[in-house]
Formats: sequence, structure tokens, C-alpha cells
Amino acid sequence: MQVNDPLYDVVVVGAGNAALCAALSAKEEGARVLVIEKAPASEQGGNCPYTGAGFRFVHNGIEDLRGLLPGITDTEVDRLTMESYTKEDYRNHLMSVTYGDTDDGLADVLISESRSTIEWMQGKGVIWELPIRGSTIATAPSVIPNSVGLSALRSGPGLIEMLTTAVRRNGVTILYETKMMRIVQGQTGRISGIVVQDVDGLHEIPCSSVVLACGGFEANPEMRVKYLGTGWERAKVRGAKYNTGDGHRVALELGAKPFGQWTGCHATPIDINAPTTGILEVTDRMPRRSYPVGIMVNVQGRRFLDEGESFAEQTFVKVGTKILQQERSMAIQIFDDKASAVLEDRYGVSEAIKSNTIRELSEKLKINYMNLKTTIEVFNQNSHDGEYKPRVLDGLSTKNIDPPKSNWAIKLDRPPFTAYRVTGGITYTYGGLQINKDAQVLNLEDKPISGLFAASEIVGGIFYHNSLRAAGLMHGSVFGKIAGKTAANSI
Repeated sequence: MQVNDPLYDVVVVGAGNAALCAALSAKEEGARVLVIEKAPASEQGGNCPYTGAGFRFVHNGIEDLRGLLPGITDTEVDRLTMESYTKEDYRNHLMSVTYGDTDDGLADVLISESRSTIEWMQGKGVIWELPIRGSTIATAPSVIPNSVGLSALRSGPGLIEMLTTAVRRNGVTILYETKMMRIVQGQTGRISGIVVQDVDGLHEIPCSSVVLACGGFEANPEMRVKYLGTGWERAKVRGAKYNTGDGHRVALELGAKPFGQWTGCHATPIDINAPTTGILEVTDRMPRRSYPVGIMVNVQGRRFLDEGESFAEQTFVKVGTKILQQERSMAIQIFDDKASAVLEDRYGVSEAIKSNTIRELSEKLKINYMNLKTTIEVFNQNSHDGEYKPRVLDGLSTKNIDPPKSNWAIKLDRPPFTAYRVTGGITYTYGGLQINKDAQVLNLEDKPISGLFAASEIVGGIFYHNSLRAAGLMHGSVFGKIAGKTAANSI
């Protein structure tokens, strides 16, 4: 990089889904745009490459989606059933998983702009597909969940590739291995530049606006302990190792207002042998989310949560958190032969510990036999006979034990028994900056910081307690698009 770079109107920090949408939007408005990315080109994209790239948006069913799926045939459509997904559905689902804590204003923007943003992304070159296998469409009638309307072609890596191609095609430069150090304000308080560090050292790049779309702080152990609590230093990072809270740090130095649940994050039970940070080839195979059909114990051999509170899709975030609170930040999932038959496929790559007796199982696990024996005996005495129906909330609950098991409380009594060691994996953090509907970052007096915008994981107020599947990428795209447009037009 040359020190005397030309003035840019908008500098976007990050090169993931939200950042690239912001760059495209700002360029569309006629701005001179630069994207800076801390990671090398081979690892760009933040957490997006680690996702299935599903998008939750408002639509009117399968016929309504045909314009977004130009390759789909009449025969394929006839085989599919997908109900409409209304604004009310979206809001109810979002507020349900966050216990009503999601900011109303941000929710309104996310929901109302979701469909138009999907169409806009298609116009920029993103190719959409249905979130089911092609073989499923070809061979049998199929009911598709309406909540995850579409996925990007080739999942997260495909989405980043398509958006990056679009950005470059529109004349936007991306500087890799370029880290934001601080943001500069002029005498009026308006953003006037950004200081970055690359292989050549420190440089100041003049600009009029900055869009922060550089992720959360999940890959920063110090920040995890500071905001999430003790034990979080041991969490496995499921996504990018570059999401270390740079945007949070820099924005707070400028007086930005913290917002959202800084003590919360997207966590999940994950194989104890998962890599410390995300590796594309294996990361998605590491979550262990069949715990509702078994029991989970700590290293003392005792249960510590309600494994059957609801479907894993609704509880895995809090379950990952509770595992990290246990001794050695570890838990053991235990299944009998009935349950083993319905485990998700991901378990096939784990180290399975098997035994025909509880005593032998405890010895292999190196946990207290008497505690484990008592735990299972008490559980079985207060549970039911039967077989598992993992896709139905069966209401088979325990009778008089603490913690209870609200569903799938079926006796653990058919050997062989199989156990898997798990810990907590963190995907992204919930706490961030407060923005308004125009994606402007607010200060402590709730006034916009002139020239500063934010989108995606760095924005607080969307998720609390839990996340909503496929809403994360959607809110990144929605507010990325808004941030880029507003930044360009604020010059």
C-alpha cells in the first residue's frame, strides 16, 4: 500500500457477507469504496464460510420463490410443498427464542427488508437454491420448512465467492492482511480516516465514512472471560480466528454505546477433540446435538440440565453454555442402543466410548462409578418405557427428579451404552454496538457518531439468550446493505 492513497468515501472493515453487501451498496450509490480484511484472501469471510448459508426471509411459499430459482422446473415445484412465511411468523419466532428481548426497531427493519434484500443480492450475482438436497426434489414429494427460505449456492464458501466476485466486478478494491488499528475523527467529530496496519507498517487512509462489519469477539479469550465469564477461555472457536473484537474496541474508544447481551453468545455442544479454531473441512462435523434422546452428565457422573426441554435447535445455545460451566468445561453424553439408532450423522466422526455395563463405561470414562450408577438408576426409576420419536415433543417427562427431563425421558436400559465427551463451542457473540434503523452507530447520548456505521455480528440488540437459525446472515445482509447506502449518501 502507498501512504498517499487517494481519498476514499467509504472504507468497509471486514470481507464477510455483511461487509461485502455494504461495499456493493455504497458503490451502487456512487461512492469510492475500499474494503479492508485482516485475514489473508484464502481465509476471508469471517464466520460466513463455516455456515450452510441459509437465509430466513418473508415469502409467500414455493410459487413465490420461483423467480429466485430460475433453474427449477414445473415438475419439481409440483413435488414440493412450502407454506408462506409471514412477517408475523418471523417476528413470533424471533421473539420466542430471545424471550422478547430483541430490539423492536431492529426487528422491524430486519423483517420488512428481508425479501427485498434477497432479491437485491440475486441482482448482484448471488445464486440461490432450496435448502434441501436435489435428490430429495427429484425422487419424492417433499415438505420444505418455510422458515429457511433459501440457501446460497455452495453454502457459505459459495456465498463469499459470489459476493467477492461482485465486489471486484464493480471496481471495489479489497486489501487483505490489513488490520484496522483506530478510526480518526476531524475537528467537527466527523470520521476523517482510518489507521491500518499491513506488512509495510501503519498507514492512515483518508475517508469520510467507515462501516464496521468485522464480526464479534468470540476468538478473543480475554474478551470472552471479561464479558461472558470464567470458563469461556476454554471454549472451542467454531468460526474464524480473526474475529477478535477489533471493531468493538475501536468503536468504544470513539464513545460508541454498548448494546445487547454482552454476556451472551451462540454456543453449542461440540466434540472435545474439535480444533481450537475453525477449520473449514471439519468444523461443521463437530457439533453434538442429539443430547435430547440421552442424558448428559459432568465429570462427577451427575446430570446438570434438562436435556429434553425442547428440540436441540431451540436449546443447543444454552446447553453449550452450561457445559462450559462444569468442571474441566466438559460433559459426557450417554445413549443406549435405542437412542444410538437416532443420533445425527455427525456422531459418526467422534470417538465413541462403548460398553455393555455402566461399571465398564465409567471406568473407560474415568468418572465415579457410584455417582454414575445412581444417576442412571434414579433417572430410569422416574422415566418411561418406549422408543424415541426425536422430531416430536412427546411430553414424556421425568416424575420427581432435579433437574427434570421434559421430553424424551425414556429409560436408559438397553445396552450397549455409548458415550461421547463434549465441551462448549462458541460461534459468535451477541453483545455489540447500538445502531439506528439507518445502521448509524450511536454514542452514549443516543446520537449518531458522524460517519460511523455497523452491520452484522458487531451490532447488538438482535439476539439474546438464543439465536434464530438463518436469521444471522439475513440481518447481516439487510443492515450491510443499509449501512453502505447510508454511508455513501452521508458524505
